[in-house]
Amino acid sequence: MDIVAIMGSPRKHGNTDMLLDEMIKGAEEKGHNVKKYYISDLEVHPCRACGVCMQGKDCVRDDGLTVTHEIAKADGLIVSSPIYFGQMTGALKVLIDRFYGITHNPLIPLSGKVVLIFTHLGPEGYYDSYIGLSKIQHFMMNMGYEVMDVLDVGSLGDVRTQPKN
Repeated sequence: MDIVAIMGSPRKHGNTDMLLDEMIKGAEEKGHNVKKYYISDLEVHPCRACGVCMQGKDCVRDDGLTVTHEIAKADGLIVSSPIYFGQMTGALKVLIDRFYGITHNPLIPLSGKVVLIFTHLGPEGYYDSYIGLSKIQHFMMNMGYEVMDVLDVGSLGDVRTQPKN
């Protein structure tokens, strides 16, 4: 299975990145091919809502954002983000908005499985409604993905000090 992994935090090697690496490691140990992207390394511009993609054409944004097509071809997706100010990172949300160009293009078949990783410092259950909405709205309704799991890691601190489970 081909999987695309998106690291939505601008902080490389932080908690969210370490958790994503463990998820990738597990997938690779099971024989899956995983390609990881750091959102901070991508040039992502907001969707212009021009509707060109709905006519079976590629996005008019000329920012070299090919990761959306790789996601469309992949069998699976892992999305990892800290929750900043009540939501996923802004850069990750801009990328997810650009998924519009593949979900509404009639020439791009889209289906797959997704795993979501959210890290935050809120008390347990604090972001449940936001995480639930993100899971349903972005991935199940808009992309038609099967959500395999959601890892909600709250009040964690540094993951290096946590016991391995």
